Amino acid sequence: MTPDDVIDALCLPMACALDIRVPKTQLQAHSDFGTPDRRLLQDGIDTLRWVAAVRPDAVGVPARAAQDGSLRVPELQVMVLRARTGTSLTRLEELLHRVVPYPVLLVSEQESGPRVSVALKRTSHARNDHVVLDGPPVSASPGDVPGTIGAGFLSALRFDRQPSRDLRAVYEGWLACVAALRVAAVTGEFAPAGAVEAAQAQLVALAESSRLEAEINKLLVQIKGEKQLSRRIELQERIKAKRADLSATHGVLRTAQPRREHEK
Repeated sequence: MTPDDVIDALCLPMACALDIRVPKTQLQAHSDFGTPDRRLLQDGIDTLRWVAAVRPDAVGVPARAAQDGSLRVPELQVMVLRARTGTSLTRLEELLHRVVPYPVLLVSEQESGPRVSVALKRTSHARNDHVVLDGPPVSASPGDVPGTIGAGFLSALRFDRQPSRDLRAVYEGWLACVAALRVAAVTGEFAPAGAVEAAQAQLVALAESSRLEAEINKLLVQIKGEKQLSRRIELQERIKAKRADLSATHGVLRTAQPRREHEK
């Protein structure tokens, strides 16, 4: 699978198509990052292409414009990043989401295949004309799951399968797809949540799952080196309790219901 496969899977109208290479100097000019992050933008990016602009006049979906200005989404952007080997991709994705003023569906090219990243945004509380991230970016790679699940993910990304109330809803639909792909790497089931709140709950459960797995692995290492019987029994009980918590967390991950096609 390639980044172009992901872009093609969106099935965006031709009116959205662009093919513009974004200069690093332009990114630097529009950021207020510190020296390490500015260096990462300079050294970590091989190429950044702006491949599509999803605007109301091109797709027939209205912009989001709340009266208080808190959720203004006039358009969406689709970009493809080719990062250099050894780059901290997670940090680089976050910087790009921060520097672009509109919500971005970012497809990053890496050796194991493409990775898709999304990040919700909101108007800054301090500056009404400034947009900031509304939580950390969410990233997932189709290469981390079986091919059938990866194919299901690509199918679910189609623009005409996203909620179409406004562009914010479209983007929330994409976030649900990316979150579901991350969950599928754990559960083996791909089922995008029906609402962004449910997708965010899955992400919280996924983080908790990772934390519990790390704690269980640490306890397993401890019990192998423990010679005292009473201490081994205590560690076994702790492992049992954490495995029960992990099972409950996986149950939360499986609560997502397939989203209805053409949801309004």
